[in-house]
Amino acid sequence: MTLTEIILGAIGSFISGYLISYFKEKGKNKALLGDIKRLTEEKERIISDYKLDIEKRKYKYESKKEQYFKYFNLIDEFGKSGNDSFYRDFFPIVDTFNKDFLSANGDKERELEVLNNFTSSLNPMLSKSNENLVRLRAETKTIRLIANDKVQGYLDKLDQLYDISFERSADMLRSMGNNIISNNQALIDKQNQDLQSLGSMINEVHEQLVIEIKKELDEI
Repeated sequence: MTLTEIILGAIGSFISGYLISYFKEKGKNKALLGDIKRLTEEKERIISDYKLDIEKRKYKYESKKEQYFKYFNLIDEFGKSGNDSFYRDFFPIVDTFNKDFLSANGDKERELEVLNNFTSSLNPMLSKSNENLVRLRAETKTIRLIANDKVQGYLDKLDQLYDISFERSADMLRSMGNNIISNNQALIDKQNQDLQSLGSMINEVHEQLVIEIKKELDEI
């Protein structure tokens, strides 16, 4: 074998080895690029899913917060409206009743008329209170759709207490005329104490409801 043949053979072997190595590395690079592309797509998908989850949580939080705020604002509105109505309407009705009853001067027919007028004068107050209760009940049904079990439990308690409070308040007002005439202050005091006790229970459950709602929102 001549020197030229040896050199050409060496060059051929070198080129063959280089080409084999080149194509092997090219295959590796192609696979690597494929892996990088796949990982990039996976990363983008995870980021997209994460952003979507964050947006869903944000929407859920804002939606629940808005509904709960609306519910509590309605309670505050009814409380203020009830207090305003009591001082604006109830005391004048009682004053009129006392004056008319005293002016009856023992006339039983006139006293009965005064008592009936007193009871009739209370009906608009009771009707307004009942309307407020119905509105609150409707709003309660709305937030039940988004509330967890504990929140719904507190809502059940409040519904029961509101019903009892309304009925006892109505009974007290309806019987007040007779109790004033018969000077039954003991019964009036007892009715007041019962209503105050109910008010304390409502406030306690209301505070527990607020705490549970805050927990629910924090967990979103």
